[in-house]
Amino acid sequence: MSSLKSFIKAVRNSKTIATERAAIRKESAKIRTAFRDVHLDDQNRRVNISKLLYLYILGEPTYFGQVECLKLLASNTFASKRLGYLATMLILDENQEVLTLLTNSLDNDMKHPNQYVAGLALVTLGNIASPELARDLYTNVDTILMGTNPYLRKKAAIVAAKLIEKDPDLSEIFLPRIPSLLNEKSHGVVLGALYLMRSIFSNDESSREALKVQIPRLLAHLRLLTTTGYSPEYDVKGVPDPFLFVSLLQTLRILLANDDTNTNLESLNDLITQVCSKIDNAKSSANSVLYETVQTIFMINSDSSLKVLGINILSKFLTQKDNNTRYVALNTLLNVINYEPLAVQRHRATVVGCLQDGDISIRRRALELTFAIMNAQNVRVLTKELLTFLKNSDDELKPYITTQLTIACNKYSPNLKWHFETLISLLKLVGNYFSSDILSSILALVMQNTDIELTKFLVTELVKASSSFYNEYGLCLVTTWCIGEYADLILGTSYEDPVTKKSIAITEAFLVQLLETFLNISLYDESSQTNQIRIYALTAALKLSAKFKDAKNIESLRKIINSSKDNFNLEIQIRAIEYSEIFGQPITTKKGLLERMPPPPVKTHEGISLINRTSLVSKSSEHKSSSAGADSGNLLLDLLGDDDKSPIDGFNGGSSSSQQNVKHETTIDLLSDIFGMSSSIPSTTTPAAPSNSKNSDIINLFGSTTNTTTTTTTTTPVIPLPSVIQQQQQQQPKVESSVEAFNDGNLSVTFTPKDIGNGTATLEVNVANKTTSSTISNINILCAVTKHQKLQLSPITKNVLAPGDKSSLGLKITGPSGGKIKIRVKVGYELGGESVTKQFDFGSLKQTL
Repeated sequence: MSSLKSFIKAVRNSKTIATERAAIRKESAKIRTAFRDVHLDDQNRRVNISKLLYLYILGEPTYFGQVECLKLLASNTFASKRLGYLATMLILDENQEVLTLLTNSLDNDMKHPNQYVAGLALVTLGNIASPELARDLYTNVDTILMGTNPYLRKKAAIVAAKLIEKDPDLSEIFLPRIPSLLNEKSHGVVLGALYLMRSIFSNDESSREALKVQIPRLLAHLRLLTTTGYSPEYDVKGVPDPFLFVSLLQTLRILLANDDTNTNLESLNDLITQVCSKIDNAKSSANSVLYETVQTIFMINSDSSLKVLGINILSKFLTQKDNNTRYVALNTLLNVINYEPLAVQRHRATVVGCLQDGDISIRRRALELTFAIMNAQNVRVLTKELLTFLKNSDDELKPYITTQLTIACNKYSPNLKWHFETLISLLKLVGNYFSSDILSSILALVMQNTDIELTKFLVTELVKASSSFYNEYGLCLVTTWCIGEYADLILGTSYEDPVTKKSIAITEAFLVQLLETFLNISLYDESSQTNQIRIYALTAALKLSAKFKDAKNIESLRKIINSSKDNFNLEIQIRAIEYSEIFGQPITTKKGLLERMPPPPVKTHEGISLINRTSLVSKSSEHKSSSAGADSGNLLLDLLGDDDKSPIDGFNGGSSSSQQNVKHETTIDLLSDIFGMSSSIPSTTTPAAPSNSKNSDIINLFGSTTNTTTTTTTTTPVIPLPSVIQQQQQQQPKVESSVEAFNDGNLSVTFTPKDIGNGTATLEVNVANKTTSSTISNINILCAVTKHQKLQLSPITKNVLAPGDKSSLGLKITGPSGGKIKIRVKVGYELGGESVTKQFDFGSLKQTL
């Protein structure tokens, strides 16, 4: 029979995958045949089990060798037992039925006079123990814990901790053994005892007070390590047993977290100060101890001076050459900055310097920390550094930087001119990486500016920048919109070309040519960007037609609009046709229709994170989790257009067709499981229905094809179309008791309150076919409310509606009295053989539960 070495060589020398597979199949067949031999001796069995382990490493099936592994355990030779236990730990797990055959072998070997055989059995039990195996063999582990052999007591303590994880009831058996384990001189036994304490603390809350009694013993061990000089047995690069150091600190901070009244806190603070003063070198062993010390400082109730000391230790990590150490320091600073922000601010230069690091992971953490330390005092300096960083940054970081920097400028900008200049610089550098909601906020900010001279300066700078950086989508989009709104402010002015240094006049012909340049660009990443630019350009061309005086330039604007009448995109085509009709209206009529937009409010955006982090401090983790719930609630309220700041943690939802009282614990579960989509609403391909709202999203005002979220009214196009004007004149006032929440021209959804109060709201939902000649079928209504409320839906009366036909369903909401009624609705139907899905939020009822 060939050896293991020959088998490995045959696999590695295979030239093709087929050859390798053949060698593996051939050897696997030989192993199966050998196992069927009843006269197989231990020597050959060990060789076959060794090959079986190699097959396991290769990912091949090894289940046929499980019983043979157990046979090796019955051997009297140590070599056979060692290989048998290794194979058992790898090939078997706690879910295997054959594991019950292992109980007797483990029981016998844990009582073996040879400590190494007993150690093998202990290690195997800890790795593959099932709850049943733990209950059968815990007495053996307990017996070893009460013994005198340090080698076995160390292993038994660790195995006891594993058994408690399988069966927490065993904690009362092993808890009395901890004092004697902590009194042991062997560091290995103490390490095992500390692991056992942490396991009991995590799995048995009733034992926590008994564990805290051992805190003085732990402090004594820590004090001894701190004052101990050089010890050849435990010293690691000048640090006395860093493993015990780390374990002691981990256990102490777990025991003392959220316990501000414990009398041992002061002693621990003094010891931490001594540890930080004694251990001060750049070795990895010292860094591990210092890192655990910093974690302990911020997890227990330590004073401000200790927290500053912890920040200083982390800043020293940033100056080291090791990338792992610097990454850990940056990540920890992000977690603790809320507790000592001024201390972190002192190391701003070091943090900013990490932005130029060659490691992408360090650049990402440094970038996030830079935004975290930004405030009104340093916003100019840090913004300059970030703009420099943007020039050579990774593409995957640019969307994050643009979002975060825009939010920071909104919060900390010293003046509006500096704010506009920074935004223009961003648009020039990374205009293709702006999200639609950030561009919307920029346009809202421009509209809210009341300083005419500043607006004139802004539009001129945008035109100047876009003449050179016309391939930046965000810059072109904002410039196109500003030209349509404020062209009358800059006509007749001039600017200096940054390359040729010549003065360029801004004339009507120049603006027409600039619009044509935007329309002819094919450098944008997505077709949706090209379509969005064209939509904005059509609107700008229509608005400019009321501002221009030269007939030639006005005719050029007409050609721009007419050129899109046969566009493949339905929305662009419809806009071009209807804009063309408005274009031919008298100038007096056009000036009334094309006046400047009223300024909407600037939406506040929450900062985003590059990674999901958990706080070091137990209290802070609880605080952040509650804040996260409040943030998710605020996002929902923002979607609903509501100013109520009550936290909303999740939703309960139901379906009118087949679901009632469907409950979910989180927002994500609702949106993914019930709605089957994100919280944003897909854009429509037809012009939006009329609305009286003046505070809609800026991009929606221009009929954006990007995803948006509507409120109780639908979005409004910038230009009231002729058909829309007629509809507005004929529109009848709505009944006060009924609120139309949705109307896409095909289907309308109206809410009629029946009974609201005393923690209950009963509403009637009416669905109507608004088409004149089409039948709508497969109508499905899905609803969701906040987590603190419950929802009941009755089945819809009929889900097929002829033109002008109606159907209804009942809706009942129960919850705490005084709560606002907020409903997220998803509407699905089929029209003309095509499935249509829309989503909207309804929360305009003034009555509360």
